[in-house]
Amino acid sequence: MQVVWKIVYLRVMVAVLVLLSMLVLGGTAQTFAPDDEESVGLSEVDAVLGRSATLPCDIEPNVREDRVYMVLWYRDKGSKPIYSFDVRGRAFNKALHWSDPEIFGPRAYFVTVAKPAALTLDGVQLDDEGLYRCRVDFKTSPTRNFAINLTVIVPPHQLLVYDNSGRDVTGVVGPLEEGSDLVLTCEVRGGRPTPTVSWFINERLVEGQLEAIGNHVMVNRLEVTGVRREQLNSTYKCQASNTKLMMPAEKTVRLELLLRPLSVSIVKKPIQMVADQEYLVQCEVVGSRPRAAVIWTRDNRPFRRGKIVEEGNETAVMSSVTFAPVPEDDGTFLKCRGDNPKLPGVGQEDSFKLNVVYPPQVALHLGSTLNPEDIKEGDDVYFECNIRSNPKQHKITWFHNGELVTQNMSLGVIISTHSLVLQRVTRWQSGAYTCLASNPRGETMSKPVNLRVRFAPVCRDGDMTIIGASLDEVLRVQCHVAADPSDVTFVWQFNNSGESFDVSPARFATNSGNISELMYTPASQRDYGTLTCWGKNTIGRQSDPCVFQVVPASKPSPLTNCTLRAAANHSSDALEVECRAGYDGGLPQRFVLEAYDPFTMRMRLNLTTSNSEYPIFRLELNELLVGEGLPPTLRIVVYAQNAKGRSEKMVLEDITLNDAEKHTDGTANLSILPIAALLTGSLLTLGIAVLLIVVLAVRRRHRHCAGNHCSHQLDPSKQPKITPQTSRPGSMLEINTGEHRYVVAYTLKPVTDCVVGQSSATAEHQPDILNTPRSAGTATPPSAGGALPRPDALFTPPGDHNRQSPAFANFSEASPELMGQTSATTLGRIRSRPRDGPFTSFATMRRDHIIADSIPGPESCV
Repeated sequence: MQVVWKIVYLRVMVAVLVLLSMLVLGGTAQTFAPDDEESVGLSEVDAVLGRSATLPCDIEPNVREDRVYMVLWYRDKGSKPIYSFDVRGRAFNKALHWSDPEIFGPRAYFVTVAKPAALTLDGVQLDDEGLYRCRVDFKTSPTRNFAINLTVIVPPHQLLVYDNSGRDVTGVVGPLEEGSDLVLTCEVRGGRPTPTVSWFINERLVEGQLEAIGNHVMVNRLEVTGVRREQLNSTYKCQASNTKLMMPAEKTVRLELLLRPLSVSIVKKPIQMVADQEYLVQCEVVGSRPRAAVIWTRDNRPFRRGKIVEEGNETAVMSSVTFAPVPEDDGTFLKCRGDNPKLPGVGQEDSFKLNVVYPPQVALHLGSTLNPEDIKEGDDVYFECNIRSNPKQHKITWFHNGELVTQNMSLGVIISTHSLVLQRVTRWQSGAYTCLASNPRGETMSKPVNLRVRFAPVCRDGDMTIIGASLDEVLRVQCHVAADPSDVTFVWQFNNSGESFDVSPARFATNSGNISELMYTPASQRDYGTLTCWGKNTIGRQSDPCVFQVVPASKPSPLTNCTLRAAANHSSDALEVECRAGYDGGLPQRFVLEAYDPFTMRMRLNLTTSNSEYPIFRLELNELLVGEGLPPTLRIVVYAQNAKGRSEKMVLEDITLNDAEKHTDGTANLSILPIAALLTGSLLTLGIAVLLIVVLAVRRRHRHCAGNHCSHQLDPSKQPKITPQTSRPGSMLEINTGEHRYVVAYTLKPVTDCVVGQSSATAEHQPDILNTPRSAGTATPPSAGGALPRPDALFTPPGDHNRQSPAFANFSEASPELMGQTSATTLGRIRSRPRDGPFTSFATMRRDHIIADSIPGPESCV
């Protein structure tokens, strides 16, 4: 009723105001007559405080040809416009907008695109409430007036929810234990008109106790007795509303409960488990709120091994543990326990006994009465093998450094049930010992236990070492012994057929504890002899010394029995030259093959190998067959080389490589073995013929050059180009290599040194290994009355290791072919290999070739 009376009152007031405004406008307006105005009834507009308000005003003319001129807005009884929209004299879309800055200012804007047009007011304030009039002037139509009553609604400004203890609740109420009472109070403050306050449980309207406190406070109290488990997560919403222009003010809280676990069970309990195999054990905990804490224990201790995964919802949890049982788990209890972390003492649990089968567990130990740091040769040693297994083991095996150990009473090796006894151990029994146990589940090897047997020094290399040396050459002689402990002191001694003396400790140095290095320099033939060294440590003195035989060094012996054959690998086209090495002169040697063009003497190939017994040189035919026309002809020179120089050279002349397609008729491939046999038989005849030709050629040269002292150098451009195929057809050798076929034609160098008594061969032969080197010719031998040198002259002090003796320097100057070679110690095979370059000139090549003429051929002299 009050609202109805208000509406009647407002309408009466609007009518009065309209009449007054018409009178005022009628008295002031001169453009329009009173009968040209049209009035429209009162409109009610509600607006929420702080939001926008829309005041409608229809500006559409009744006649299509008419148009609006001006729109004026007035408030209450005021005669002064508060907003104007002026279209006079301009386009409609360029109309002038004006807003009274003391009333609306920029908050108001007249919107003409809406139907009807309306004055939009932003940020509505309480002062904006009242009566507004809109006047519309048209070009021809009568003026139109609209009355709008604006009511400003104030929504509730605060809504609060309190729990049993009067605490403000936001989001969640509780947690409450199951069976307790729930009391919620909703308090709404402010709002015009007075808001309505309501409670909703799970979106269902329920009745509460509604009461008003003061002028602007409304309270609604809700009580729920004995909350149950199924009421978990129920929603309780308080709602306050006093207008339909906006959503009601509301606040929702969710009920949280504390629930104890209902059940805990291990889903599947394995009867037997195999060690080191993964198993999945699941435990389900139901009914706990909040989510249950699942704890796995083994024999009441936390079980943290393996991977634990939990899944499920808020009241049911499935905990899965994936683990590989170990032997220690056998016979223990695995337990799953579910607890509510907020309700102590209400947890539940389930468990089962683990039955784990596994291979033996083996641990090896040295005897408890032994000191592993004080075992030496001759002591008795024993090991103990501790085994744990399920099922029980049935076999034990012992190993030493991976080798099976068997019982041998005569050697002092005794095996009992779990023990290994070694009587009177030797250094050879040092090393890693293991024991292996077996049962039906498998075999297990223990971790190795290292047995350290200490012993006196012994020579690392049991054989005597031969050292080739020249006079006045500084030697680095290393005595390397094996000993435990390795802190060794050394004693050196020199002896020959006539004398023996100890070397002063100042003449040698010890490196790394078990290596002693002596600097030795032979100055005469008496200084070649035997060097011996003994080592001594805390265990004892070395029984057998290390022996080094110092012998004179010389150039290496020439290569012998050189053979030309096809390469063993037929995937590539290649030839191989294999020779037999001679004596290395007491020094490390290398072997060189040089191939030359016999006409231009240009080197075509240079190969080096270090195979000490059977050097093999591989010639790639694809690299040698170049250009067009005549196939290449090669002269091959092979020799050995060490730090003292080169050996005599073996020369293979006129080796011609021909394409097999030009010399075969397409029949089956020929084997090299029949041809080699035929060649062996014919070489004797061929050698006689070649020797005769050489003798005739030499005599002819002597007849022409007897009085002119002809030089032995040949002009390469004047040499006759002989085709070996036509001159010596019997020296051709056919070789099949895969899909290719090659013909090798060659002539062995004429043998002139095989004649007994020829002086040139005798002069070029190297001396025997024990003979005095030529470089020692200036020294006076003891047999000639020379005095024996003092022993200290043989040993270079340790500080002079890098200083070269004068004799050795002269040797380097006299051997330009060896310049640039490493002058390392000439100790056995340790010396680095020298490098050799090609012939420096054609004359040098001819000189070496003449020297090599004395080498006998393999067919006639070997």
